[in-house]
Amino acid sequence: MKKIGSVIEKVYFGIGAAAMGLLAVLVIFTVIMRYCFSLSWKSVSEFNVVLFAFTTFWCLVLNVLKNEHVSINILYDKFNPRVKRYVSLFNFSVMLVVDCLFVRYSWEYTAKMGKQISQGMEIPMSFIYGIMPVCGIICILCILYKMIETVRAPLSAFEPQELTLEQMHD
Repeated sequence: MKKIGSVIEKVYFGIGAAAMGLLAVLVIFTVIMRYCFSLSWKSVSEFNVVLFAFTTFWCLVLNVLKNEHVSINILYDKFNPRVKRYVSLFNFSVMLVVDCLFVRYSWEYTAKMGKQISQGMEIPMSFIYGIMPVCGIICILCILYKMIETVRAPLSAFEPQELTLEQMHD
């Protein structure tokens, strides 16, 4: 099961990295074309905005999976491992509630505003706005996975870890 999860995570990360790479190339391209040749295309500019939104919401999931979300650990690090487990579960619960609210309201927004046609790419805005609830749902699944992982983890997983110099720089 862990092997399948690892493959899915790598594919998910690959999609995000490819989108980020494409975004970087297109932004450079549009800037060069605009400032050197006075050329611009509204469809390419709009696609850049969509890619930016996609990478932002797509990476929500990666932040959850890699524990890269914002946290203040000054107090957390002083707790014993048993308390750390409960604090982690509480944190994931708060994240879950916030993400569920995000999905609900982004879904409603997509339903209301998604019938409009975009000016640049001339596609329904639901394709663009739909990025938010879809990524939010994936994020909910990952938060639930992390909660199960937290419950099943041995107490030793919550003990202070000695960091190597290499890990400190990552």
